[in-house]
Amino acid sequence: MPAPPYIEFKNVSKSFGKHLVLNNMSMSVPFGEITGIIGASGSGKTTILNLLIGFYKQTSGKIMFQSREILKDIKNVNTIFGFATQGGSFYGELNVEENLKYFGKLYSLKSKAINDRITELLRLLELEEARKFLGKNLSAGMQRRLDIACALIHSPKVLILDEPTEDLDPLLRKEIIKTLKKIRDTGTTIILTSHLLGEIETLCENIGILNCGRIVKFDSPSNLKKLYGKNSLDDVFESVIKETNKYVTKTLVSSALETAENMSSKQKPEIRKTEKSPPNEIQKKNLPSKSNKYEKPFWWRKK
Repeated sequence: MPAPPYIEFKNVSKSFGKHLVLNNMSMSVPFGEITGIIGASGSGKTTILNLLIGFYKQTSGKIMFQSREILKDIKNVNTIFGFATQGGSFYGELNVEENLKYFGKLYSLKSKAINDRITELLRLLELEEARKFLGKNLSAGMQRRLDIACALIHSPKVLILDEPTEDLDPLLRKEIIKTLKKIRDTGTTIILTSHLLGEIETLCENIGILNCGRIVKFDSPSNLKKLYGKNSLDDVFESVIKETNKYVTKTLVSSALETAENMSSKQKPEIRKTEKSPPNEIQKKNLPSKSNKYEKPFWWRKK
């Protein structure tokens, strides 16, 4: 019998008012690998991450971690997940060590555990020489590594990253990719979003393509390229988006035609012209009184 998925989205939908962002989305994330989520701007990638850490509550569906529903185990979410946002979470007026101590205290870690973890993270993320540097004085690449270190201070089982290489030059992006692979090799499962498909192709073991509110394809980069007969993930992404958009358009047109047929098949009710009858007693009660033709509506409340 196969083991259950490490993380699983089961028919998850999320709406903001009348705007449906995720529509019955399902996805399974394996343990100990790097999974990337790609999609057009505004497709809902960051929404998925915010649902996973419990910052948002899904409109419907379930999100599971090791067969436990996250929303029913929300107290443990902070210890399970580490989240590095696209905008950064560290404090520029604190140095590297002070930032890590601060985040360690947020997670209620003891001083010895914090100090031991800081030594470990500085070595892992190659920040040892910058230990006393203020966050605001670090290079862009070091700032991104500090942000990841802050997300790892409590030794989470899952690291979640929103656009970790965004706005970095090619050399710095390579450094971050190298760092993420080292983190994965420590046994940490990584889930990230990115627009840089060429890099995500070399970094991720699994890729989920998000379109029309759903993960429409989920597989390894090599399998996706083989499936679509393409040489790059960029070409695969373009083909998948065209394919799903065509399917959605066809479905909408078919639904509209079916609705029109049903309406035309129904017999239209006969409309008879009748003389205007005087208002009955109920209607009279609802008419405005002659004494005050500017009566306030029923929903008016004196403030």
